[in-house]
Amino acid sequence: MNNRFKGNEVKKGFQYDRKKKFDHKKKYEERDPYDPSIYVRNGNVDQAIRTLKKKLLKDNFQKELAKREYYEKPTAKRKRQKAQGIKKHEKTFREKIMRGEALPPVRGGQKHLKGKRSLNKYRATKRLLQNREWASRKA
Repeated sequence: MNNRFKGNEVKKGFQYDRKKKFDHKKKYEERDPYDPSIYVRNGNVDQAIRTLKKKLLKDNFQKELAKREYYEKPTAKRKRQKAQGIKKHEKTFREKIMRGEALPPVRGGQKHLKGKRSLNKYRATKRLLQNREWASRKA
């Protein structure tokens, strides 16, 4: 059988171009992970809703909506951000104390032990320090 015609060109089947363009290895198209659109595959709407919820959770969309529901005064905003920063600083400082990188501040009086949570934190740090002292005595 002669596959040659019109000057050294190879005869190709009628579906040659279609097979060439279609990549069989890729099942789905590569998508940008930050793309806000959600695609419904094979009519599976439940899966699309789940992915939408995941994306919204990741972006803290609910918090943003709640924040923008009402106008927040600039002073209230600054106050909230300052409280947020203080909370973050205290958390990192507590973690440093637990790792042994910092010493807890000595507090006087009983006012800081008013709530259950603060009392438990105080007791935990006290226990930690006692355990460290006993470990240093043994060594």
